[in-house]
Amino acid sequence: MTITATNWNIKDTSKLTGLSPSVLRIWELRYGWPNPKRKSNGYRTYQQHQVDELKRVAEIVKNGTPISALIVDGLPKWPSAETAAPAKRALVQARSGTPPVDAVEAGLYHELLNALETHRTPMVRQLLQRIVWTVRPSDEAQTALVPTLVAIAELRSRNRPLPEATDITAQIKERCEQLLRMQRSSSDALVIVPARAGDEALAALTAVVLCYRGVPAKPWHELREPSSACLVVTDGEMLPTKRTHQVGHVSTLGTDGGLTITQLLDRSKPLPWQVTVPTA
Repeated sequence: MTITATNWNIKDTSKLTGLSPSVLRIWELRYGWPNPKRKSNGYRTYQQHQVDELKRVAEIVKNGTPISALIVDGLPKWPSAETAAPAKRALVQARSGTPPVDAVEAGLYHELLNALETHRTPMVRQLLQRIVWTVRPSDEAQTALVPTLVAIAELRSRNRPLPEATDITAQIKERCEQLLRMQRSSSDALVIVPARAGDEALAALTAVVLCYRGVPAKPWHELREPSSACLVVTDGEMLPTKRTHQVGHVSTLGTDGGLTITQLLDRSKPLPWQVTVPTA
């Protein structure tokens, strides 16, 4: 119920701003803002300018700016004109792959990318689990695993890192290891070497993609150099160090002379290093 045309209780303020009453209370307690007046019965009453500010803050937070960076000394610190322009939110590289042909899988694919774009990590986690239950193992990389890992790297490169990205990356790595255990072992498997600590999930995912393309592959877990043909992968912007038996490299977002993990999914294109893999 409204008090006047320009004063609102917490319930109506919540409806007007899209912020839950609990969020309004937490912000007030933690940051001293907003600081609504109180009626004689202790109920909060928000003025129109506070509602307008809450709407503006809610939109900025939705676009990826943490509330702790916006409220300084109990007042909003609005972005400058240069930074106030809306950040480019659409994931370009994560969406550059071919969506699944199956309608159900395509729906999950787009829903997952939307959740990643809007930083809804709990939804990302739920969708990944749902895809494991509903999608064929051979289609998981295209539907979920590759776009998710690429999206995490893309968001990080834009200074909009996905909350709990480390946990999501670990979830992908664990699922890839499960998928690899379903494959037949091969003595001449192509070794996938992570370029640095933190690239293990990409190494496991690259091995999964190759296995389902008919190329036996396995991630390398040892510190020593592999003694057979290897592919080096990097989930960062740095170029991987050239290894003795290296036949190529793969990255999430692309490096000079290498493939992206998204390009690796395209079965219509030959693998450039296959003709150069040394034989025993």
